[in-house]
Amino acid sequence: MADPAALQLFLAGHGVPNQVTSFLAPLADLLNLHEGRPQFRPAGKKGKRYLDERGVPDVLHPVLVAATGQQCGELSDAHVDGVRRRLTAAMPSPTARAAILLSWLGRLPIPAEALWGEGVLVRQLLADLSLPDVAAAAAEARTGHVATGVINLIMHSGDDGTLATAIGPTLRQLFPPTPAANTLR
Repeated sequence: MADPAALQLFLAGHGVPNQVTSFLAPLADLLNLHEGRPQFRPAGKKGKRYLDERGVPDVLHPVLVAATGQQCGELSDAHVDGVRRRLTAAMPSPTARAAILLSWLGRLPIPAEALWGEGVLVRQLLADLSLPDVAAAAAEARTGHVATGVINLIMHSGDDGTLATAIGPTLRQLFPPTPAANTLR
């Protein structure tokens, strides 16, 4: 109980639901992911800088720059499949794709863009990847943005503890236990 983060990660690793989601707000504070204005990424030239800042693969820029972040969350299945094919052709490694997608998802401002805008598209792209590939990417990347992306994914898909275990070391590094206060003996 002296280390709440460790307890939450232990429980999540053993399949207790909704444990790692409690890290979302502290990560949003740490990584400054709170939304401002505009609430969603604009389309066109104004939106291009957001794609760069979010680490969106260059191969997707021509497709995504035409849509706002909100519109990305409303793309048809056929359009999402086209985005998926384009990304897969440029990045055949599923683990590398997962790492890029998790980082992108973890860089989206919370709540609107991450949960309803571009976040919907990124989660659809991640749904095509196997859980072991996503977990391997999360364990290897070890960044706050990837951990935030994993938490966003868990919030929408559930997890058996695999993804929580994969980001455990990252969360432990970002949120170490606080030293116990000096006590008199």
